[in-house]
Amino acid sequence: MKGDMVEEARTASAVEQLHRLHAGRVYGYAYRRVRDIELARQVTNDVFRIAWQRELEPGPEALPWLLVTARNLVANEVRALGREAKLRLKLAAEHMAAGRASDADASAAVHEVLGSMRPKDREVLMLAYWDDMDMAQMAALLECSVESAKSRLFRARKAFGRLAPTTLLKGGSK
Repeated sequence: MKGDMVEEARTASAVEQLHRLHAGRVYGYAYRRVRDIELARQVTNDVFRIAWQRELEPGPEALPWLLVTARNLVANEVRALGREAKLRLKLAAEHMAAGRASDADASAAVHEVLGSMRPKDREVLMLAYWDDMDMAQMAALLECSVESAKSRLFRARKAFGRLAPTTLLKGGSK
């Protein structure tokens, strides 16, 4: 019994040390992928909860393990949001098809389509259109050549076009 309490205290201390050392990097990793403060905080908290459950010790392999865990949790969240977004996209498309589309509906539809896209495609579109980056800046951030960045943007635009309702691509109907 006393040994269990000592082990729990040591594990808690190890996780506290991991948190002090790596919470900022784990949060930054999660935020860059979900672009939502609360969701990034939730993912970060879950990563350290799992580290505590697994009794992860500080060391050179800790940060990569934490980031892989964050990546997996983000992927789970994206899948869940994607399922929800598909439903909302379907409802928004029906709403637009009925001729009741407004600018707010179009904006919501764009966000729904983005939510249903592959994370890499969504990231490229967001860098180009939300962050207003030029190709050289995108290439630097994506750690690829300018030509590769152009190709990624082209593919992401095509993916958006396949997923978006026709009324959205034609400017909607009023």
